[in-house]
Amino acid sequence: MDPSLIGTVAGIGFGAVIAVGVVVRWIRAPRGARSRLRHAFGPIAGAGESYQELHTGQRGLQASIIEAVQEQEQGGGAERDAGAPR
Repeated sequence: MDPSLIGTVAGIGFGAVIAVGVVVRWIRAPRGARSRLRHAFGPIAGAGESYQELHTGQRGLQASIIEAVQEQEQGGGAERDAGAPR
């Protein structure tokens, strides 16, 4: 059997499995268009973020947001608000 044929069939199969997974998550998601999209495509977005973190060495969006929230809770945003009256 031709190796390129095996690779093509494996790639199409992998894509089909991902598509089925997205459809199943879409069906089982809570009501609401935005939440359904977020729920259905969340794992794909998470995989993309992990890929970015591993290959660029930068933190992902989720880690950045968590750190920003923690800094705000601790009052770490004082540099930005230094000139603002209180």
